[in-house]
Amino acid sequence: MNGHYSKCDFFNYKRKDLAKYGNASNLQLNEKIKEMKKRGEKVYHVSFGQSPFPLPEEMVEALKKHAHQLDYLSMYGIIELRQAICNLHRQFPTGIPAEYLNPDNIVVTDGSKMALYLLMALTDSVVVLVAPAWVTYHSQVTLTGKKSIVIQTTYEDGWKLTPHSLAQAVERQAQPYENKLVIFTNPGNPTGQVYTAEELRELAEVFRKYKMIVVSDEIYSYSTYDDTDYVSLSKFYPEGTVITTGLSKWASGGGWRIGYAMFPPELSFLRNLLGSAASHTFTCAAAPQQYAVSEYFNNHEACAEYMKHCTRILHAVSLFCSRKLREAGLKVKDSNASYYMYPDFSNFRDKLAKRSIFTAEEMCAAIFDDTRVSLLAGGVTHSDSAESLTVRLCYVNFDGEAALTASKRIGLETAIENEFVLEYCSATVEAIEELTRWCTKLQES
Repeated sequence: MNGHYSKCDFFNYKRKDLAKYGNASNLQLNEKIKEMKKRGEKVYHVSFGQSPFPLPEEMVEALKKHAHQLDYLSMYGIIELRQAICNLHRQFPTGIPAEYLNPDNIVVTDGSKMALYLLMALTDSVVVLVAPAWVTYHSQVTLTGKKSIVIQTTYEDGWKLTPHSLAQAVERQAQPYENKLVIFTNPGNPTGQVYTAEELRELAEVFRKYKMIVVSDEIYSYSTYDDTDYVSLSKFYPEGTVITTGLSKWASGGGWRIGYAMFPPELSFLRNLLGSAASHTFTCAAAPQQYAVSEYFNNHEACAEYMKHCTRILHAVSLFCSRKLREAGLKVKDSNASYYMYPDFSNFRDKLAKRSIFTAEEMCAAIFDDTRVSLLAGGVTHSDSAESLTVRLCYVNFDGEAALTASKRIGLETAIENEFVLEYCSATVEAIEELTRWCTKLQES
């Protein structure tokens, strides 16, 4: 063959279980929308969960100061940052026990996504997922080659895991000898829901009974709205909970790739494994960012002001969206935190069927074709049931810089109302108006 081979000669190298493995659907859709916008096309992009706000000015200035940092750093993260993380969580408590807030119990990672993946890869366990789930969880399980157990939640249960459904799934789908690693998200993505203290206390009893390790993804904990009391699962299950979080959401630093995992002393072996895995994969999180973030995290006044302004804007926008969507006939819960809500179109199932639309993917495609509103399908995309007619709606396509500037000008002592949303979050308002018009036309058809 003269040394030349066709691509198919190497196809058998691909793992059989990765035959349908592809890019993260949210990132892939985001790239498509970016290209359409570059061509000047009008698109309402409410399908991607990136903070709309500019980075905190103090964090940007700190990065400028530390841009010269070039050394390989500790596999666990620099001590300055790990101490600053402890200080931050003491200043803004969420019920995390004191034993977690020790630099020796923290590993800084290249984004919390990396921590989540490595924790799955490092444990001898089946992985328990709670659906609807963030699109990446199931793909990470597939990449590790592990078995997964998916527990469906419902609108009626507030899209939350219940002790009964947890115990039932473990009894029916897992072998007694199998270890269980639970990926637990609070606040929820894609639902925006927050568990109450009593709900967490009851779940902790089941986790303890079956000796599960729980990875509690708390990336949105500092994006919880003022009318909601947030508490970490670690308060009720301290011996078996690993916390993952970072600055990508509440501090708008998604592209900075700084995340971290927090461990109790009982799981120090897993902390050591994660540090070792870090040394053999990404080596360390970026040096300039680590120094900059450690400086910012110690500026508690700046952190508090930024959190308060961003969360009150998001809260106002979320209430506008959920109210309008319910008026249009959708089933949707008010969000308690984050950027998301999870509208359910099941009330329109018969009308959709007349248009030969039977899945969330088909529905999102039709909505996009008719309105240029880009939504991310619920259903199987989020490990939900195939017949689900749900979508993840990210109400963050507005001009966050303008909204943040206006909020600061108004001052925290003055509440922001619906008029603020109409004036400073108009792109999201327009998207919701387009979507509700589509629903009205569908209802009348």
